Amino acid sequence: MNELPPLSDEALVRISRQGGFAAIATLSRPREIDFAQCDPDQRGQVCSLLEACLPVASKEAGRADQRFYRIELQACAQRAQEKLVLNVPEERAPRDLVKLWKNGL
Repeated sequence: MNELPPLSDEALVRISRQGGFAAIATLSRPREIDFAQCDPDQRGQVCSLLEACLPVASKEAGRADQRFYRIELQACAQRAQEKLVLNVPEERAPRDLVKLWKNGL
């Protein structure tokens, strides 16, 4: 995928950490970002981060006990079935993605 779908204030982003030798649900620490609760600067930061993840996302992420970040993007709440999923290998993840996952917005 080369570009993100258009994102409105109805967009939802969920980031979790997956994989590893022993997958433990509590260590995934999912973060959910509701664009309706974000100001325009925060939305811009999240969109820039998502665009930075596009070239490093891989369908191969998570194989051989590799940790990865799973990003689920729901562009519009009214069309909940339309979801984009990016799997970003931990070692290729942008620093800002790791920071967002650890600390939230």
